[in-house]
Amino acid sequence: MTACDNHDTSHNNAAPSTNAAGLTLLAQNWSDEDRQVAWFTSFGSRLMPYAWFLALEQADNRQPFNQAAHMESFGFTMPGASDVNPDNVAIGLTRTPKRDGHEWIGLGCSGCHSGQVNYQGTRIHIDGGAALIDFQGFEQAAIDALSATLDDTEKLQRFTDNLGLSSTDQLAAELTRWTDSLLARQAINRTESDYGYGRLDAFGQIFNAVAVEFLGIEENRRNPNAPVSYPVLWDASHLDLVQWNASAPNAGPGPIVQNATTALAVFGHMDIKNSGNGFGFTSNVEVGNLGAIQDAWYQLTAPQWPESILGTIDQTLATQGRTIYAENCLACHALSDRNDSKRRIKATAVALDVVGTDPAMAENFVHSTAKAGAFAGKKLMFIAGPVIEEESPTILLVAHAAMGALLDKPLSALWQGFLSMHSVADAPVDPQPLYYKARPLSGIWASAPYLHNGSVMSLADMLNPPEQRTREFSVGKVEFDPINVGLSTQVLDPNQVSVFNTELYGNSNAGHRFGTALASADKRALLEYLKTL
Repeated sequence: MTACDNHDTSHNNAAPSTNAAGLTLLAQNWSDEDRQVAWFTSFGSRLMPYAWFLALEQADNRQPFNQAAHMESFGFTMPGASDVNPDNVAIGLTRTPKRDGHEWIGLGCSGCHSGQVNYQGTRIHIDGGAALIDFQGFEQAAIDALSATLDDTEKLQRFTDNLGLSSTDQLAAELTRWTDSLLARQAINRTESDYGYGRLDAFGQIFNAVAVEFLGIEENRRNPNAPVSYPVLWDASHLDLVQWNASAPNAGPGPIVQNATTALAVFGHMDIKNSGNGFGFTSNVEVGNLGAIQDAWYQLTAPQWPESILGTIDQTLATQGRTIYAENCLACHALSDRNDSKRRIKATAVALDVVGTDPAMAENFVHSTAKAGAFAGKKLMFIAGPVIEEESPTILLVAHAAMGALLDKPLSALWQGFLSMHSVADAPVDPQPLYYKARPLSGIWASAPYLHNGSVMSLADMLNPPEQRTREFSVGKVEFDPINVGLSTQVLDPNQVSVFNTELYGNSNAGHRFGTALASADKRALLEYLKTL
């Protein structure tokens, strides 16, 4: 029995509540304490020293970088100050205890897995939802602010004063080194693809982090040009396979390896030439936090449609829709019982030629190979597994790096692996996953836009034939459409949206023709049923 088996579920069906910052919180089986753990526990990401972040000004003015309006412009949510978050940093920005001379701020799980639904002035926060952050814009703004501080004598002096330091000289030298490291990482991930709000090529970036930055092999660089939506995390810990292409197992040590990989992907650092306490690689990964993080996400349940805010569900129509769902959707999208704390769910892998959706992400993953460099000749799992060849699939190099981060702290990794381990179905991993995962559609109403690459604005549009789907729409701070279930055409802030163009590479809204031939009345009934999941 794991610690999660005794989790208090009394708040699972509570009514929506509003916090001091004006966010409406839905009942998702998390207490306030659970939220604080999930929102602010660090897995080690290092964007910059924490004190710098608080002292930093925006690039083109004297306002704080951490100003609420500025952070919200990138799609982050400000939750209000708390004991855990006294400086009111955004949800998903985490504070790592002092390491290498600094406390650090970086991205945590909730940075990319917190959604928000805006409707008639109400901001509904969705824990574990698909984030609508502008990752590229945020990264660029941070680099610009640091660079501007270096270039402007008065800014640098104010920065120094805000930090309580007496001299700018040593600070400027360290600031230069850190800014250069961020610029180098940004250059490695250069791409013509504008991710916009709500998307990131996470695999492309972790592939480059390991194969180029950590191994030091420039020719390994690949264009991270296949951004996907941030997947929702409720039910994810209960699935047998995760990632959009079902490429990662959840059984055994799978979750802790995935969390270590994520930590390395988002402003992570690793020294493959050195080991600390174990026989792996020294890295920024906060191994001792990985179990608590994973356990929190295991408890999370899908958000239920808040009828008091979005309108009452037509139960007669929804009952008709249940039958239509069983006939047209259930074969791929299994049902998940949010009230079953030990639910075990199997994902359905649908081949690219069957689902017909944009293949860029899956193909990039499968076809990415790299020179193994210092990893060549080593066993994949250090003491077990196949030997890494001179030219290998990049994902194997990533797996080796993640294991190296864990084995550098072997006792902590063993314990955290135990805490992360829950009962899930075992499933073999296909080394050539040219397909996409069909998951349960629990909480589907709260995860627009749709398809793996976020190319369809609403569920109603999803039920249109691809040639009739909207080709261009706004993503970000957009009013929710409770009728069509998804994004509306009403932009709430033109400075907080990006335009999604389905004609661009990786952005196709083709495929997934399932249900598109239904009669209009049947489509309406199906939409009403989908609200109940």
